Amino acid sequence: MTELHPKTPGSPAAVGSQDNASAQDERVLQGYGYRQELKRDMGFFSSFALSFSIISVTTGIFAVYGSGLNTAGPAFIWTWLVVGGGQLLVALVFATLAKQTPLSGYAYQWTRKLVGPKIGWWAGWLVIVQYMSGMPAVCYALANYLISFAGIPVTNRNLILTTAAILVSIAAINHFGIHLASRVNDFAVGAEILGTVVAGVVLLVIALVRKTNAAHFVFTHPGQPGGKAFLGALAFSSLMSIWTLTGFEGAANLAEETRAPQKHVPVAIVSSLLISVTLGFLVLVGFTLAIPSLTEAKQQPAPLLYIMQAHLPPFLITGVMLCVFLAIYASALANLTSLTRMVWAMARDFQLPQSQWLGQINARRVPANAIWTVTAIAIVFTCWAKVETVMTSISAQAGYITYAIVVGAATWGHAKRPIADEPQAVRIPKPLAAAALGWLLLVIAMLSLPQAGAGWMGAVAMLGTGTVGLVFFLRRQKETISAI
Repeated sequence: MTELHPKTPGSPAAVGSQDNASAQDERVLQGYGYRQELKRDMGFFSSFALSFSIISVTTGIFAVYGSGLNTAGPAFIWTWLVVGGGQLLVALVFATLAKQTPLSGYAYQWTRKLVGPKIGWWAGWLVIVQYMSGMPAVCYALANYLISFAGIPVTNRNLILTTAAILVSIAAINHFGIHLASRVNDFAVGAEILGTVVAGVVLLVIALVRKTNAAHFVFTHPGQPGGKAFLGALAFSSLMSIWTLTGFEGAANLAEETRAPQKHVPVAIVSSLLISVTLGFLVLVGFTLAIPSLTEAKQQPAPLLYIMQAHLPPFLITGVMLCVFLAIYASALANLTSLTRMVWAMARDFQLPQSQWLGQINARRVPANAIWTVTAIAIVFTCWAKVETVMTSISAQAGYITYAIVVGAATWGHAKRPIADEPQAVRIPKPLAAAALGWLLLVIAMLSLPQAGAGWMGAVAMLGTGTVGLVFFLRRQKETISAI
């Protein structure tokens, strides 16, 4: 049926419709025992863009492409699709949870409702560990690129100072509100797609026209013996994909700042992963087929830059690198936004030290105290770690353990604690949850191998700190739960 009186923007009918939608979002939030404190200013694209930026295929590919190439040769790029398929299982579980529990502090809230507050606390704490180590790693990677590009000596002092400056700048943007942060991120997503993906496509076309390498080149693994030894190298090379294809659930952490979150957030979670996998693989194929000399590429500290320099004019390379810098910066910005919402959500329930301070909202309706607190801690962590692989390793370990906790809760939690009274409660198919959990346990086992990371000491230290915090703060758990 054709609508006789369409609701044009700015008309009373449109304004009334928006007010009704906002009121509905607030009623849903009140149903979970919370009032609207944060500002709902994000639509679907901003929700999608946040998850897309946290994944940031540009950051992952530019940071560790050389490691995968050296480990298993050009054939390593196929691990991207394998990891993407496994992560899609997790994303489908998370999309269902985001639909039925649209709250900030996603992993903490989902797990708490499914299997109880203690496990929920651990899920939230591990998310904080994940972002608190992953965010400085992204800033550290950007600092490395920036000072190299500017011709400044790459010293520990320069790296740490540049990383700290980047952290302060993204904190300032977040301080001025979600509207500014989301607009900056929206613009950066466009730049990332325009720069990295277009570069990959151009290189793919050039490689095919010039016949730089035959099509079967992407299946080769020169220098690697066959059989089990190559399978081990291929599995290790998949760490690039494992480290990169995470964070798709970030949109759920801003559910209380997203309009119609039960509709938009689940789609943002799944679509951000699918588009990242598709575009990322296209970039990998393009760059790999365009390798002028595999021997030379393996010896380069920045193999992707070496490949571009062999085929593209300097002005185009400069444009691509500027887009890369902006994409990495947006990833850091989105990481900080998501991290502070988890800290704020747990502080709101009095689950962290100085909860009253961390749970405060400023005049712009953002958790400013949480923003500057985690920024200061991230700077201290950077000074301690000093190595990007240590930060990335801790982040990956904490992230995948969190995923396993949440999916495990989704697998068994319904039987123990039915949630039929929740709005739009949806039961997750047990085969899907079991398959996702099996995949996550495999990844955790791979990340536990000695060659997979140098960050176990830091991870154990943070888990130990979490244990102390859990014992101390859950003494008041009964009072806390009864108060919310």
